[in-house]
Amino acid sequence: MLKMIKLLFLSLFLIIILLFSFLYSGIKIDSFSFSNILISQFYIKMDKKLILNIENIELKSKETKSTSSFDELKRDLESLPMILKLFQKIDIERLKVGDNEFKIILDEDTLYLDNKFVNISSKMDISSKQVSFDLYSLYLKDVELLFDGKIKVDYFNEKMNYFGNFYYQDIQSNINVEMTKELAKFYLASESFKSLKFLKKFITLPPAAEEWMYDNVEGNIKLQNFYGEFDLEKNELVYDSLRGNAQIEAAKIRFHKDVDVINTKNLDITFENDSLGFKLIEPTFKDKSLDGSFVMIHNLTSSQLGEVEVNIKANTKLDKDILGILKAYDINLPLVQNSGNTDASLQMIFPYEEDKPMITKGVFLLTDADILINKFAFSSKSAEVLLNDSMIEIKNADFKYKDMIDAIVNINLDTKTLKSEGLVDIKSFLIAKENKEEIVNIKNKTSAISMDFNNEVNIELKDLETSVKVSDLIYVDVKNLSKIYPYSKLLKDISIKDGNISLSVKDDKNINFIANIKGLEFPIQKDDKLIESLNIKGSIEDKKILISSEDEKLKVEVNEQVNIYLKDLDVLIDTKKVNTSSKTSMNIFLDNSKLKIDESVYELKNAKVNIKKDEIAFNAYVVNLDIPLKKNDKKVDELSLEGTYSNNLTTLYTKNKDLIIELNKDFTKLKIDGYDVLYSTGNKEDEDKDKKEDDRNIDILGKNSNIFINEKYKFLADNYEISVRADKSKYIHLQYKKIDITMNQSKDEKIDIFSNEINDEFVNAIFDKKIFEGGNILLLANGDINNLEGKMIIKDSNIDDLAILNNLLIFIHTSPALINPFLAIPSVVGMATNSGFNLTAYKIINGSIEFNYSKEKELLDIKKLVTVGNGIDFDGKGKVNLNDMTITSDIKLIFLKDYSKIVGAIPVVNFVLLGDNNRVETQVNVFGDLDNPKISTNLTKDAFSVPMNIVKRILTSPSALLDFVTGKETEEEKEDKENMINKPLE
Repeated sequence: MLKMIKLLFLSLFLIIILLFSFLYSGIKIDSFSFSNILISQFYIKMDKKLILNIENIELKSKETKSTSSFDELKRDLESLPMILKLFQKIDIERLKVGDNEFKIILDEDTLYLDNKFVNISSKMDISSKQVSFDLYSLYLKDVELLFDGKIKVDYFNEKMNYFGNFYYQDIQSNINVEMTKELAKFYLASESFKSLKFLKKFITLPPAAEEWMYDNVEGNIKLQNFYGEFDLEKNELVYDSLRGNAQIEAAKIRFHKDVDVINTKNLDITFENDSLGFKLIEPTFKDKSLDGSFVMIHNLTSSQLGEVEVNIKANTKLDKDILGILKAYDINLPLVQNSGNTDASLQMIFPYEEDKPMITKGVFLLTDADILINKFAFSSKSAEVLLNDSMIEIKNADFKYKDMIDAIVNINLDTKTLKSEGLVDIKSFLIAKENKEEIVNIKNKTSAISMDFNNEVNIELKDLETSVKVSDLIYVDVKNLSKIYPYSKLLKDISIKDGNISLSVKDDKNINFIANIKGLEFPIQKDDKLIESLNIKGSIEDKKILISSEDEKLKVEVNEQVNIYLKDLDVLIDTKKVNTSSKTSMNIFLDNSKLKIDESVYELKNAKVNIKKDEIAFNAYVVNLDIPLKKNDKKVDELSLEGTYSNNLTTLYTKNKDLIIELNKDFTKLKIDGYDVLYSTGNKEDEDKDKKEDDRNIDILGKNSNIFINEKYKFLADNYEISVRADKSKYIHLQYKKIDITMNQSKDEKIDIFSNEINDEFVNAIFDKKIFEGGNILLLANGDINNLEGKMIIKDSNIDDLAILNNLLIFIHTSPALINPFLAIPSVVGMATNSGFNLTAYKIINGSIEFNYSKEKELLDIKKLVTVGNGIDFDGKGKVNLNDMTITSDIKLIFLKDYSKIVGAIPVVNFVLLGDNNRVETQVNVFGDLDNPKISTNLTKDAFSVPMNIVKRILTSPSALLDFVTGKETEEEKEDKENMINKPLE
């Protein structure tokens, strides 16, 4: 178009030159044409300068190269200086170049130009080097942009300056432009307007940038300043030069299409270095302050490098509103903060390119927070939460759940999987009853922890092997109770050392559980084996607790009191460990059970034990008893017993109280009326038991009660008293009719035994056979149990059944047939004249046994045995081994007593026939089993040696006769006198 105009003007100038002489008078041509140019109503005249009027100029075959008002304006300004030098006035009503039409009026200081792109109306001031325009209006039609102001064109420096305003839709802005041939610089400042969307016509941006520029912000915008440059040679903006500031009053900004708007007092917008920033002034989101929040778009115009940075700062609680913002960006924090405060700082960077990852970083500082995860509520005094993309690090988070849990948690949470791992420092984990009695109290324990917040909350304490699931209920699984055992008084008290338990908790008043408990030390047995493991199930409803074993052999009900039911199970009680200080009232019901108290076992058909504060009361029907008692010659194997335990004292008694037992840690008291007592000796288990009870004081009072030793030795008693003390002193006093037996043992274990008038009934009852008949026995003994010296004196008693004597008597009374008949005749006479002498009985007129007993050696040493009886006397000694009940003894038998009396009365003859002792005697060895001892003797040898002894004594008889006459005692007589016994009993 410019060339056409130049050609046109050149043609005109040639014509003017040719016709210059005509110009002063004026030249008017109706129409003419040349080449492709058609001119009509042409008039030109020279005044000071040329005056040109043309109605119509048309260039038919040429098209303009201008495509916009900016191109057209540039070309017009470039040609203007030349035109102004030549023409004083130009009035071209219609200039058509191709498809573009112009109207041009130039009248000294006034310029008017109009075409399809540009409309200019301006006053001009022309000097030698520059032209100034007082621009009334400059309207760029294609962009609907209106300018006014002043333009100064410096042709010498090829520079143009513009100061004015522009108007676009509802926008009014000051503008300052400085232009050279290569570059245009501009500066803007506007009044308030509604939207930046008009820039879409002028600037092409990536979709993410356009969203923030035009859609995410609402409010009246005021452009405070904006500077930019335009490259006139390249005909493009210099984007790096653009910078500016704007403000939106009462702005509404939307961070995400799925999140409600954020209201602000002002929104400060900055643009520089291709970065667009939005600073929120006093922002609020649903009445929550977001002070400090801002948005920055980096590399605004670059599709490859562009990114949106959103920074949210809040000092409020992390409630559903704040979490909704995070959730819109796929940041899922699985919690809701109901109270307290959170100082939150969140940075999110979104690249324009969708294949690039989003960057998320955040810091959340919680204080005095009440938090809800699903339906699980807890509190936290403080916590630091660090967000790094999809990972959340929770540092030093104080965690409190009611009065149960106080801990510090450090975990890492993946917001994509909603799973976390970390450590928990348990300061206190307390489970207690309503009365504050501790069940579990874990302190200062560190455990690895993992959590899963998908749909349900799943927590696992790895070191404690415990998992918690929060769903419709709270489910707790303890896989290994041994991990909890060190911290549980309850588990220790009831000795649950191992196992597992699963609980479902609706609230603290509604709990169901099943468990397999192991390592038990319950005082409960099944099939004579301690129950070390048990499968149980139970529930807690309000204050009522129900527990049952899987086979329902054990049941526990806890309400106002505790009821325990045991069936086919045995109970063990160690009285040394029983504690009645419990404030809990408890009933124990036993069905077909055994009660094992210390070393005793009681089979219970049924029983009830009531445990109250400071007292235990019970009643029971006991069967299959194995106790050392008989009644009516029948062993007692069933009893109906009642009893109490209080202040460390146990009392047991029958309903008619004919049997009463009192026990405490120091003594045992037993009162018996009508029961016989059974006592066993030589039993290793009983001896060990006795040793265990040496530290107890024992008192036994018996009435109408006999004592059986080893079941076959019966001691008759009308009454007796037995006292055993911990200092090893003992006292036994037994009375039966006239019999009185006393035994004392001192602290140093010295023993004194005395008995008077032990009759044949008492002795025969002991051995359950007729041994003695008539007479009585006196017993004396003293010493210690391993050196007990004693003496037994027997008077006027027949011995009917004693194996040793029977064997001796039979042996002796068959021996005279071996003796010289001369010597046997008097003996036969004696047998006939002595009453009571027969083969099955031996009467002791006087007898004495001196002995020594050693418990340690199990030896009865009969030091001396002397009896004076009918027809025969005994003089000897021996030893009885109590281990194997055997005897070894040497006994002198003194017999042919009548023969000796007759001969002994004849002086000299007695010496010749009887010797110095005036008696016939022989030595007997008794040995072997006490029940059937064997006997050996030298009686036959003595019989053959009699004649020789007689010859010897005949030779010595004169001296013996002399001694008899003078009354001198022989050595044998002296010895006989010394051996005389118990003169008072003769």
